Amino acid sequence: MTHRIFPRGILTTLLALVMVALAGCGGQAAPSAWPGLTPGDGVVYLTATTKAFAINVADGSKKWEYEHKIPQTGLFGSSSVPDKMHATPALGDGLVYFGTDGGYLFALDVTTGAEKWRYLPEQTATFIPFIKEQSAPVYAGPAVAGKRVIFAGTADKIYALDAVTGKPDWQFIAGGRVWATPLVVSDTVYVSTLKHKLVALDVATGKERWTFDQAKGALSGAPVFDNGIVYVGSFDNHLYAVDAASGEKRWAFNASNWVWEGPAVVSGTLYFGDVGGNVYALDAATQNLVWAQPFQAGGPVRATPLYADGVLYVGTANGALYALDAVTGKERWAQPFKVPNAQFLTTPVLQGGLLLVAPLGTPTQLYGLNPANGQTQWQFPTPTGK
Repeated sequence: MTHRIFPRGILTTLLALVMVALAGCGGQAAPSAWPGLTPGDGVVYLTATTKAFAINVADGSKKWEYEHKIPQTGLFGSSSVPDKMHATPALGDGLVYFGTDGGYLFALDVTTGAEKWRYLPEQTATFIPFIKEQSAPVYAGPAVAGKRVIFAGTADKIYALDAVTGKPDWQFIAGGRVWATPLVVSDTVYVSTLKHKLVALDVATGKERWTFDQAKGALSGAPVFDNGIVYVGSFDNHLYAVDAASGEKRWAFNASNWVWEGPAVVSGTLYFGDVGGNVYALDAATQNLVWAQPFQAGGPVRATPLYADGVLYVGTANGALYALDAVTGKERWAQPFKVPNAQFLTTPVLQGGLLLVAPLGTPTQLYGLNPANGQTQWQFPTPTGK
């Protein structure tokens, strides 16, 4: 597949059209960038728009930042522009890994932010002489599997690299774009694609073990494993339960709208949302609803909720964050935490006694909240005048 270089606005429009076509129905497409958030040792790693950061959890101060620039050719010559970053970082053996719009996978030192290596998939020649395929953006977060780091890159391919050196190990043609972090369980890696497929691969060799292809819509979210079952949401309004060993469908739950991400699984209960704003608590064994009715969040739910200490934290694409009682589905805060003109597209993180949330579309890239009441403790970067 040949990837041409388009201006950012045109690319975003094309992505929207592609998503609607893949789903076979109307709905909202993903933006051209979204934050990635991963907890570390006293810090949280954030990829936000054009930079990667290590943020001290205690006070929201910056430990380090990293920026990568890529060449851009226009009507008036060449220049370099910041490379966008929005793949959720992964941690392993003192390194933090993340991908970029420019098609790179980076490995940085977790303490200093110093670059250890970078990998750009080799571009193959096109049918036009002297023109090579353009690297596709890395939308999916990488996954660390022992001595390997696995990520989705150019031309719908899955790559396994040596986690220490970045040297290529194996690659697999997924047959569709991948927007979600691969799931590694023991010796198997599970990959969801926008071409409606869930694929299981051997971690050591990249050989296909099975493919689940019964979904009728894109699988944009990361698979989730629990008790021998892999759960994955689909743009055909279903949450699927797939046997992790065989790839056979166990069951499918019919939601009211697209299920963008997989569930949070807690003691046999599946917590997830749909883009219609419904939040579900589902008994995995019976597929019965645990709450009297789904919670109405008032905006699209695109991220997996966070469960912690009996509370479910749910963000929406219209800038609201709710704290729900996991048993009853009732609101725990007096009012939701709201950020005007923002979207919450990333699962919150609970760390150091704070609830960390990364909005998209506002100057503040990260909030540290009191999980008991949703009150702001700090913002990154610190607002001007404070």
